[in-house]
Amino acid sequence: MKYPLLLTVLRDTFADSTRIRVSQEEILICCADLAKTVQRNYKPNLVIAIDTGGSVPGELIAKILDTPILHITIRRNINIGRMYNLDPIPLRWIMSAYHHFLFHTIKPTVSEGINVNISGKKVLIIDDSFHTGATIDVAIDYLRKASVSEIKTASLAYVSKRKPDFSVLPIGNYSFPWSKDFVNKVK
Repeated sequence: MKYPLLLTVLRDTFADSTRIRVSQEEILICCADLAKTVQRNYKPNLVIAIDTGGSVPGELIAKILDTPILHITIRRNINIGRMYNLDPIPLRWIMSAYHHFLFHTIKPTVSEGINVNISGKKVLIIDDSFHTGATIDVAIDYLRKASVSEIKTASLAYVSKRKPDFSVLPIGNYSFPWSKDFVNKVK
């Protein structure tokens, strides 16, 4: 295993407990701001929301842009069968580190694609947060095979040095109302 991956996994593991909570009201403001930024710089014919994280921002931004929206489901096959929130802290950290290791090493795949002709469209892909970029890369590859003419990416937030074309929140770990950790882990 390479050390940079190990450091990334450890950073992400400890970042779980320090995620910044974003309220529903803040989501509305962020989506409006993101839509304005997109409007000034890009005129998409179609918004593609990555389910489930990109669903809410995608729907809100598509409505503001008055642009049709489609959803694509991209998943990593990570099955950790139990929640480990109640385990003793050392075991919780080990399981969290293992989950982040899998997140960084298992390539996501399209599990539910788009069943309409989108060739020649200028597309804006929307997700809630841009982590490793692997999900966006899979979406971009999928859309290129569908012969779209242009692709730009947008997210509310990003975590790594790699950034989407459009975002509104500063670099950092965030928890959104639809996130699994929004109620339980984030303070």
